[in-house]
Amino acid sequence: MMNSPPIRIPTPRLVLRAARAEDARILFVEYTGNVQASEFLPRGPHTSQLTTEKLISAWGETTWGKTSRFVWTIIDRHANRPIGIFLMFIPDDETAEIHYGLGPAFWGHGFATEAGSAVMQWVRERSTLSEVRTVCAADHNASCRVLEKMGLVRGQLIEQALSMKASGRKIDGWSFIWKRSDSEGPADVVT
Repeated sequence: MMNSPPIRIPTPRLVLRAARAEDARILFVEYTGNVQASEFLPRGPHTSQLTTEKLISAWGETTWGKTSRFVWTIIDRHANRPIGIFLMFIPDDETAEIHYGLGPAFWGHGFATEAGSAVMQWVRERSTLSEVRTVCAADHNASCRVLEKMGLVRGQLIEQALSMKASGRKIDGWSFIWKRSDSEGPADVVT
């Protein structure tokens, strides 16, 4: 397996830090358990803080580098408070899948773009990944714009791409992809 992503990524207004158990309470209230924040997420809202704790336990700080799944807590530096999460799944040394979300109180401030751009900077400059992809709900225009600002390119519209757990519906999604260009070549990874 390739080198793990960094456990901490600072940005001007945020810190992405490998998720910790103590983040679960605030994350559940602000984001993972919030119905509005989960509108376009196949998983739906977490039904209890325990579900958020299990996510953090499986992919957060205590398992960092032991699995191919990573979850950062997005922390607002000014308030020193968790506001959302950013996930990266790396099934092989070449590709990754990303997902992210913030609590509704933090929408519209550029936080998702700032967090995602920092992760993509690591991908471009420090990783050996050649491809990053995701699927975004077709009607979630704000998130589609964030992915484009992060450097991913909108691909095809996939009918019924996302199975929504809460409603049982299937909704359309846009595929998004970033590919390392031939001129970039693989990153010189420093360990």
